[in-house]
Amino acid sequence: MRTSIEQQTKITILCSGFGLGFYTPGLLLQAGFRRLGFDTAIHVFENVLPESARLQVDKSRKAYHDNFAVALMSQKVPQDMRNSLDPAAMEVLLNQWMAEDRQYFICLSGHWMYVLEEYRKRRNPESVQVDIVYMDSTPSPSWKNLAKHNPHFADGCVETTLFENEKNRVSHYIDIPAVEYVPFEERQSRLFVHGGGWGMGTYRDKVGQLEEAGWELDLLLYDQDQPDEQRDRIRYFRMDPQWRTWQRNEAGKHTFPPFGEVKPDEETVYRVGSDYHSLLDRTCHDQAIVSKPGGGSMADSFATATPLIMLEPFGVHEKHNADLWERLGLGMRYETWMETYGGSAEVLENMHRRIVELRSQTPRYVESYVNSIRMQASTSGMEKGS
Repeated sequence: MRTSIEQQTKITILCSGFGLGFYTPGLLLQAGFRRLGFDTAIHVFENVLPESARLQVDKSRKAYHDNFAVALMSQKVPQDMRNSLDPAAMEVLLNQWMAEDRQYFICLSGHWMYVLEEYRKRRNPESVQVDIVYMDSTPSPSWKNLAKHNPHFADGCVETTLFENEKNRVSHYIDIPAVEYVPFEERQSRLFVHGGGWGMGTYRDKVGQLEEAGWELDLLLYDQDQPDEQRDRIRYFRMDPQWRTWQRNEAGKHTFPPFGEVKPDEETVYRVGSDYHSLLDRTCHDQAIVSKPGGGSMADSFATATPLIMLEPFGVHEKHNADLWERLGLGMRYETWMETYGGSAEVLENMHRRIVELRSQTPRYVESYVNSIRMQASTSGMEKGS
């Protein structure tokens, strides 16, 4: 009895909790593959680290939220993640992959490449296909650090840069069909203001100026941040402070971040989206995202056709993200938008239409990946039959 390619193929998606930009895109990919009937598994890098390292990640997250200068300085500290791995946890995972005959991997973080290298050593390397997906337009710190220690880390891998700075294009995108498409003229005169997954950057400094420019805001709070009840032009939202990327739910699955609206004198109700992060239910109704130009924010911007007004970048890779988004007409630096256009909605509408146009010409990553697998299977079948 012949089995379909969907039944034969187990896709393993490797994420990291060092930033939601290396986590939520992985879950979006999983949702896309599942829609097409593929078996998928998500693994988060922090689960092959000792508990002490996860506690350090938590401390860093708080420090970077409290002080953006500390976050920027952290990128200058070289890291070799091989020294941080928990050998016992890594052994358990490698044995699990061997038992499950895992052959197809999509890797979103450079930290995972040491684990994948060991896995390939334990079986025929030719039988393991690793697809690297870069979420930033030039290498982020995890990939830069890896390249210093192993310049040939990508040998034998398929590499895809979704947003390509050098080629000045969006090569692929992660589509989210479950999110409603809202034309610009039907959107509310609101902006979604946030600091990425860790609440980093200068977003809080812009709130007053945006209000003065006449905008209503959806503002994301982090951890124990409290809403200002005197500001009735702002709606507040929060990610559950107790949730962590490396945790699994009762069913043993990794989930999208739980989000909820924060209302005065009411308990915040956190909801977990099944096919996408609930943040996008607000984003698709707002006229722009105001945030630092991280890869995750760019992916949200493109998927929901919501222009990105870009704040100070988190390092060189995010500066290149901003450069690319501006050249393509998909976003604009905050200072340019305010000083040249007075924070107007008209220029946002032009960018919205540009995203819609470009998106219609851009391949969907999940479909491209599945087509490549089917082509391999077809070629293999022909070779066996010849």
